[in-house]
This record gives sequence, structure tokens and C-alpha cells, in this order.
Amino acid sequence: MPEFFEQHFAQEEKKEEKSPEQIKEEKALLLAEEIKKIKERMKKEGKTIEGYQRISALVQEIKKIYEKEIIGWKKEGKLTEKDVLAEYQAGGIVRAANFSPEGDKVVIGSGDIGTACGEMIVLSLIEKDEKGKPKVLAEYQGLGWVNAANFSPEGDKVVIGSGNRKMIVFSLIEKDKEGKPKVLAEYEAEGGVRAANFSPEGDKVVIGSDDGKMIVLSLIEKGKKGKLTEKDVLAEYQVEGEGTVLAANFSPEGDKVVIGSDDGKMIVLSLIEKDKKGKLTEKDVLAEYQAGGRVRAANFSPEGDKVVIGSDDGKMRVLSLIEKDKKGKLTEKDVLAKYEAGEIVRAANFSPEGDKVVIGSGDGEMRVLSLIEKDKKGNPKVLAKYQAGREVYAANFSPEGDKVVIGSGDGKMIVIG
Repeated sequence: MPEFFEQHFAQEEKKEEKSPEQIKEEKALLLAEEIKKIKERMKKEGKTIEGYQRISALVQEIKKIYEKEIIGWKKEGKLTEKDVLAEYQAGGIVRAANFSPEGDKVVIGSGDIGTACGEMIVLSLIEKDEKGKPKVLAEYQGLGWVNAANFSPEGDKVVIGSGNRKMIVFSLIEKDKEGKPKVLAEYEAEGGVRAANFSPEGDKVVIGSDDGKMIVLSLIEKGKKGKLTEKDVLAEYQVEGEGTVLAANFSPEGDKVVIGSDDGKMIVLSLIEKDKKGKLTEKDVLAEYQAGGRVRAANFSPEGDKVVIGSDDGKMRVLSLIEKDKKGKLTEKDVLAKYEAGEIVRAANFSPEGDKVVIGSGDGEMRVLSLIEKDKKGNPKVLAKYQAGREVYAANFSPEGDKVVIGSGDGKMIVIG
């Protein structure tokens, strides 16, 4: 073989093939660098709608790179203890239970009303403790009852909302002097915090509270010890009658928020146009629906074109956001699917592929409902159900869609699949 070709092939052999993970990492870093440049430009030249839209689009691209393969729900019929993959007994009602982005951990929020023994706990679904139960990876106590607990998009932080009026962002990487998760940001609302969730980019948090407010907070600039104040409020909306905002979640693009309140309303709000103080008014309401009782759960579909709600009238409804009148009012014609649970529907969430919904209700049942198959009455078909010890406060699909985590009134977190 000629020397030239020998040298060429020798060089080729020296080149190491990149692993799929390395390729993913490089693509994500390039997109993250573009986001950084847009943010720096907006800091100098001013914030623009186009800038935020581009950032949202880039974040979605990054999410797609790391998205797990969706396996989908496989179980059918009445589920029993043999279908329980993991179980943990907390010290009070488990009001929040959510998977990590990788699906290998669960965060729970628990506690009873009127007590100061609420806690946030992060559990491993891989490692076990001495009793064979999910290993506790992180915990924080003395919060008042914890109503909300969610992972950040990267999985390295947790946000909680508690009955002592606080929203707190914890690090799952850094510890404080006592060995507890380090508090990165904290905000005190004017009422108990019922809902707390990260934006898709992880740089903002939306909260809903007992004083009837939905507030979007920036996590970028924080003062002493991470205390957030009015200057960190990016957007604010006051529900009529100063009731309670029981649910608050970002859209997949991060440009909208859906809220559920105790006056029975589901409202979708635009975060694009607001006044200089971030106040949202009726002109920012994109869609509104009046349910027959308190709306305790309100979540966007993966595509952002639908919303699922759960309410005190015992119903789960899937609402279309595509067709609505000029004032954004949604009526029965916009209800794509409805299921009568018979008891308060406290939890309602879409599957990762958007073709199913999981609900948790006051009769202690978790149900997985199909939005494609119908029963004899034309209602969503019940694919699977599980009877918990008491009312189900939280119910969410895993990122792969093949498991469900529930939190219940008997203090248990259970993973089923």
C-alpha cells in the first residue's frame, strides 16, 4: 500500500468515534450558546417578543434532544398491589408527587393543614434503603404543609409551595451547613402557596396562592440570600373576588399560563403583552371556562392546544384552545372529552404523548383514561384504575408514559406501572 494511503488510514483510525451522548451534548451546547447570546443582546438592546419566542423555540429543541423514548401506558383493568413498583409512607397527606425529568426520582410534598411539620422529600426509584423502600436523597422539613413540589427541567432543582406562604427553590446538588438542600430562591406571598412550577426554560417560576394571585417570578436576578421581591415579579394576575388560585402551570412554549381557581374558572393568560409593572388584565385572557365547582387541576397538553381540568363537580374535562369566541369564552362545544368521577377531581394530567389523561379523585381512585377510545356512553374509556387508601391528591405520568405516581390522603406515595 502506498505510504500516502497508509498515513491517511492511520489518521482515520486515530479519530475516535463520538458516542450518541457526546453528539447530543454538542448539539445542546450550541443551542444553549445561542440562547445565551439572545439574552445578552436583550439585556443591552431591550426585551422583545421575538427574542422570547426564539428562546422558547431553542429550549424546545434542547428538550427534544434529551427526550426519553415514550413507551406509553400498557396496564389494563383493575390494578392491585402487584402493580405497585415503589411505595413510601410520609408523615402527612401527600399533596404533591412528580417524577424527575429522567424518571429515576420522585419529589413529594406532604403535611397536614394547621401543622408546621410539612416536608419536601426527593426519593430514588433506583436505590433502596435498609427496608427495601425508595432511598431518601434529599429532604427539607418544617415548611408548613407542602401543596406543590416540582423538579426543574434539568432535574437539579426543586420548587415547592407551602401553607406558610412561601415559594422556595432548592438545589439538589448544593447543601447548606446543616446538610440540607441549599435554598437558592425564596418568595413570600400574601397567602398560602397552592401551586408552584418552573417554566420550560427553568429561569422562571409561576405560583398560585390563597390571596387570589397568579405570579410569575424571575430566578435570574436575586437579592441577598436569594430573597425574591416585587422587582422579580415579571407578571401578576388577580382573580375576581380575591379567591384562591389552586392551579398554575406554564404552556410548553412558556409564553402562556393556565390557572384554576376556587370560583370555578379555568383561565389561560398570555405572558407576551403586559404593562410595565407586569400586571395582567382581562385583555391578556386568551381563554376562559366556567366549571361547576373549584378548579383544582389545570394543565396544558404536550402540544399546548388543549387544557385538562379537574374540579369539585367531580368532572375531568379536556378543553380545546383552538376555537373560541372573540372574548376567549369556552363553552360546552369546546369540551373535547368529559369524564364523571363522582367525587372531587383533585389531579388531572396528560400523558407524554397527549392521548391519555390520568386523574386522581376524592373516592381514592387513580384512573388512566383514553382520549381516543370511548366507552358505550361515548365517554373516555377507563384503561386502568387503582384504589388508594384515601383520596388521591396527586397523579402524574412518568416521562416515558408507562408509569404513574400518586400521592394520597393516607400519606403514601405510590408508583404504579
